[in-house]
Amino acid sequence: MINIDHYLAEKKEIINRALKKCQPAAGPTAVREAMNYSLEAGGKRLRPILALAAAETFGHDDDNVLDVACALELVHTYSLIHDDLPAMDDSDLRRGKPTCHKVYGEAIAVLAGDALLTLAFEILSSYGLKTGQAEKALRISAELSKAAGVNGMIGGQVLDLEAEGQDLSIPDIETISVMKTGSLLKASVVCGALAAEAGEKVLNQLDIYAFKIGTAFQIVDDLLDLESSPEVLGKPTRADQERYKSTFPAVLGPDKARSKAEMLYHEAIAALDALNQPTELLSGLAHKLVYRTK
Repeated sequence: MINIDHYLAEKKEIINRALKKCQPAAGPTAVREAMNYSLEAGGKRLRPILALAAAETFGHDDDNVLDVACALELVHTYSLIHDDLPAMDDSDLRRGKPTCHKVYGEAIAVLAGDALLTLAFEILSSYGLKTGQAEKALRISAELSKAAGVNGMIGGQVLDLEAEGQDLSIPDIETISVMKTGSLLKASVVCGALAAEAGEKVLNQLDIYAFKIGTAFQIVDDLLDLESSPEVLGKPTRADQERYKSTFPAVLGPDKARSKAEMLYHEAIAALDALNQPTELLSGLAHKLVYRTK
């Protein structure tokens, strides 16, 4: 049986080493320092780990997928820098440290986020040339672009901002959740599978799995924001309440929201069961995401 905690710790170290190699050695000092500060601030590295796990499920080792995993984390980190800005979620704390704009100023924080996003696609381009599989790299780039764009993460952030102070239905909340949070989690699984040359039928099942755990992940995030503390989470809590956001716990109540997350987890596992592959890794990671306490 796989020890998921051990697996997460091991892969996090591998990804951290790979991210250090990705960081630019040239360019203006201020923006490079801001990029590195945010990348090295910590974090679970869940998105790149999901990519590694998906690839491993289909027989590919880390070395073949690390560039893809790093690109995913660069995009995620860029999104956190921008989300924390005063014009967005206005957060002073991220991963237990002052946010990028609190340390480097808003202008450099914006540019650091832009630079991380740009670097992600530079890495994917180099990956395509290095492996001699440009078509695969293009498909991965397209998947990540879509997940990060106006029909994914950015679109979800816009809807989230527009929804402040509004009473939303559960379908509306699900739409924001799928776009803002779920899209990049889904891309992480799919990009890892694409790197491992998984077939279309497999990708369809992984889509279902990732969609389910992405929504469940957001529900748990909402619950932690409501019930946990800044010391545990490394970021401000009850921010959703302060900004009058409609969330799963706010509309359903904490108990029903938690039940919904657990139902989505079981549906995600059912999607994996339809694959003719060893899925213990992806199942274990899904359990960790849904039943986490921070």
